[in-house]
Amino acid sequence: MLASVAVDNYAPYAEAAAHYRPKKVRVLFIQESPPYAKERHFYFTGVTEHDDFWLNLMRFLYQADFGADTTLERERKGEWLKRFQQDGYWTIDASHGSISKGEHENRTEIIRGLAPERIKEVRAIKPEQVVLVKKSVFEGLNEAFRAAGLPVVNDVAVPYPGRGQQTRFAKIMRELVDSGKLKL
Repeated sequence: MLASVAVDNYAPYAEAAAHYRPKKVRVLFIQESPPYAKERHFYFTGVTEHDDFWLNLMRFLYQADFGADTTLERERKGEWLKRFQQDGYWTIDASHGSISKGEHENRTEIIRGLAPERIKEVRAIKPEQVVLVKKSVFEGLNEAFRAAGLPVVNDVAVPYPGRGQQTRFAKIMRELVDSGKLKL
């Protein structure tokens, strides 16, 4: 049985993301859901901790320019998000309600149930490439997205770069780029 997911509180996240939406989305990263902590999200500035996806994605994409001082880089988050936007990158959530505290199987089922909605959303976005981030997102959307002809580039889940998965995240992202599957 699918857990109920409230989406009434998604508006602030959608507004923040819309502010940084590129005119043409080259790479769309799909992450699991907004965090339970309402003050944190990929597109919120002023976040001082627990922003592993933003932090590690910026480190990977902009390794030549992104500094080691995470406090300083977080202070410059607005600048980094504008660059992310200018480079044609964007991210959306597979679920508009926070599901990160649920069991993996339940999160995957919720996301699988949301696949028709995400397919419509991704078709409207028209990205050149899609990267599914986190095992629950990959398992919940991969088959449906491929059946719908969406340009998913990863054949395995790109791990969420938290809880010790930062190195695996960077390794799998690097493999996608080096293989030519992901064109940055």
